[in-house]
Amino acid sequence: MQALILPDHLKSRLKIPHGTLYAGCGREAIESLKTQLGAEKSAIVIAVGDITTCNLIKSGVLPDICIVDHLTCRTAVSDEVVKCIHDPGHGYVEVAVENPAGTITLGLVACIRNAVHAAQSEEKGRTLIFVHGEEDLAVMPAVVLAPLSSIVIYGQPSSGCVLINVTREKKKEIRELLKEMKQTEPTELPEESKYTGDGIRRLLK
Repeated sequence: MQALILPDHLKSRLKIPHGTLYAGCGREAIESLKTQLGAEKSAIVIAVGDITTCNLIKSGVLPDICIVDHLTCRTAVSDEVVKCIHDPGHGYVEVAVENPAGTITLGLVACIRNAVHAAQSEEKGRTLIFVHGEEDLAVMPAVVLAPLSSIVIYGQPSSGCVLINVTREKKKEIRELLKEMKQTEPTELPEESKYTGDGIRRLLK
């Protein structure tokens, strides 16, 4: 499995909010950031994390792309949260991908890329990406792959939610962090053959 591996020296840096922190518990933080969502003409909205996704949906915001793993702080989320996220009425196309903790796999990157393309199509398709493993690091490829003026929202444990405005400067910042991650050797796994030979770093340029 081709992947980028998170080195120990980056862990503390990634715990720092990489956007605007909206403090609060549960939907309180979402209600605070909804004002900015309404004011910004965003290209697409991407939510990372089950609780963040569920709270956005309950607040009347359907992200274009949701990335979830049915965990919060490595503990299983409630059945209520799972039902909220997977409600067929939301109109999401669901895809699943393997992504072990502490990694960004080629499969995850490709899923996000495809979801971005779907969101930008005439149909403006919504995608729900279910991660077998952990989705914590999905924020990084989401920022790099999203079009400019997009918004990425993720949860900040015990603090609230973080909203990232996708700008050229923010993309550059995240790419610099990705450069510090170690890449595993490419493999010939059948499930990766559909990505037409693109390496993970090429997809994240």
